[in-house]
Amino acid sequence: MKNIILLVLFFSTFLSINAQNYKYGKVSKEEVEATSFSKDSSANAVILYREQHISYNFSKDNGFELIEEIYERVKIYNKEGFDWATREIDYYVSNDGRESISNLKGETYNIEGGALVSVKLDKDGIFEEEVSKYRERIKFTMPSIKAGSVVEFKYIRKSPFITSINDIPLQYTIPIQKLDFQITIPEYYTFNTYFNPRCVEKYDLDNHSGRGSFTMHSIDRTYKGNLVNQTNKVQKLEFKTQIYKIEKENVPALKSEPYIDYLSNYAGFLKMELVYIQYPNSSIESYTENWINVASKIQSHAEFGGQLDKTNYFENDVDALLAGKTGPMEKISAILEFVKSKVKWNNYVGYYTDKGVKSAYKEGVGNTADINLMLTAMLSYAGLDANPVLLSTKSNGVPLFPTRNGFNYVIASVKYDNKIILLDATEKYTTPNLLPERAQNWIGRLVRKDGSSESVDLTSTSVSNLTKVLKVKFEDELDITGNYTQIATGYFAKEFRDSHEDMNDDALLNEFENGKGNIEVLNIDLQNKDGKDDKVVESYNFKLKNGVDRINDNIYIKPMFFMAQKSNPFKSENRSLPIFFKYPSSEAKTVFIQLPENYEVTSLPESKVIELNQGQGMYKFIVLQSGNYIKITSELQMNNIVYSPNDYETLKKFYNEMVVLNSETIVLNKI
Repeated sequence: MKNIILLVLFFSTFLSINAQNYKYGKVSKEEVEATSFSKDSSANAVILYREQHISYNFSKDNGFELIEEIYERVKIYNKEGFDWATREIDYYVSNDGRESISNLKGETYNIEGGALVSVKLDKDGIFEEEVSKYRERIKFTMPSIKAGSVVEFKYIRKSPFITSINDIPLQYTIPIQKLDFQITIPEYYTFNTYFNPRCVEKYDLDNHSGRGSFTMHSIDRTYKGNLVNQTNKVQKLEFKTQIYKIEKENVPALKSEPYIDYLSNYAGFLKMELVYIQYPNSSIESYTENWINVASKIQSHAEFGGQLDKTNYFENDVDALLAGKTGPMEKISAILEFVKSKVKWNNYVGYYTDKGVKSAYKEGVGNTADINLMLTAMLSYAGLDANPVLLSTKSNGVPLFPTRNGFNYVIASVKYDNKIILLDATEKYTTPNLLPERAQNWIGRLVRKDGSSESVDLTSTSVSNLTKVLKVKFEDELDITGNYTQIATGYFAKEFRDSHEDMNDDALLNEFENGKGNIEVLNIDLQNKDGKDDKVVESYNFKLKNGVDRINDNIYIKPMFFMAQKSNPFKSENRSLPIFFKYPSSEAKTVFIQLPENYEVTSLPESKVIELNQGQGMYKFIVLQSGNYIKITSELQMNNIVYSPNDYETLKKFYNEMVVLNSETIVLNKI
């Protein structure tokens, strides 16, 4: 028995000595020497420990304040993980108060000469910048980073905005070895809690009661004749608290998969919604919202609805612009193009103006609200039924419940012919109903001047078309020449313009030749690359050496040549996230082949039509021969843009069949 007790004491002491110490400054040599993460060997870095503790602190000057303490320790395994040594901390400022960041410190740990050494984060490595009128940022990069480094940092955020708690991150794109979150809330505040319903990972939220207190200082005065006695009075007030806690080990990395809307929408996080406040001897102050109330409050704000009533700064210009224009669509297009050319976007998002519409118009630069509220006001001035539309960008997530933080962006709309036309003037190549990708995020809310509102579908319903035509003929038995033409409309055209805006002729040539074998591209012709027409046309001639295979007297032709669908984008065994295509699309490819002399066709691929989920998608592969010519038509139609993980196997099979058809061979035999 004595030996058993000694053995237990020995192992207890051993485990205590070798247990990982997560206190700041207690990084171990073993952590720095580690070369990979046992739970995920593909990880470039791992959060060894993340601690986030939030509490309410009472001060005699400001009352309750939110205090948030953050501490992270990160292991970096290779150069691909270096980005995790750089962090950005955003904090909010307004006329009602400002957040502050304090006690920021950090250290980098490496092994040098067999010893553990550390380098502190210097003040010169910490930078502050103004992101917008309401947001500022602290950015820092940890010093002396190399493969194997361990970094740690901590800071305190103090906020007077006690009713708003930022989303609590519970998952990153790298693993988290140990997660420790806790928030302590006084009994005066009642919150609802929500986990991200899109997250696959599950979390347990512990909830238990506690006690808190704060001290009140006052002066007690008594009067006796002309004498005044003052007594400093100290009173300690106690209150109940609710403590929410999440402790979890080995949180897996959030890993990207092909065709998703925005990866962070599927991360683990906790949202906290304030329901009501009730102080002692006071009535309940409700904070429960619905989307109608939220929209109405935003509309009544001077830097939102108040901006829509200002028109005198643009009236003369718009009057001249609209002279001779009568049709609504003509007016809409003219005003949209005018605003795009007049005011440039400063890359700041928001639904409240930063400079104000008049200043933005004068200076020629503004945030999303400056630009799109100005656009709305001009459209309304032109006699159109125009209103702003609030939305959340993809990077801001999908709003789970009604709060003003659920929105972070605004666009314009016009109701015409019983349809709602959506407009955004922040980008050069947007057109009516052709929004920037960041704004194509499910549902927005159209807000009217009277405070009423309605939901608006932000997803595109019109089909974007991409048509490719390839004409080839044989110069000899192996080399071919030909002509390629591509016509893009809708989002295909916008994406081409966005990606080619600053591309010079050499870069364009390299792009057209890349991945097409031994090809020489000649006589490139681009039509309407920078124009306002929906259609972008590109064409070129080419010479392709060894464009086919020859074995003895047979020639083997891959009929789609460099336009073939060569691989399936859906390669993984399983799928946990929904599949998103950006917009309904039709991609048609046609190949005309003029056969070489003294050859005959001995084998043609079979024509086939593949249907996906009863018409949600379709692929046609049609092969026809007429005399000395072969025509191959390939057409992919994707009518539906969202597929659940349950559709993954069907979608994967659909693309596999497409790849197989594109790899079929035409066989020619020498006569």
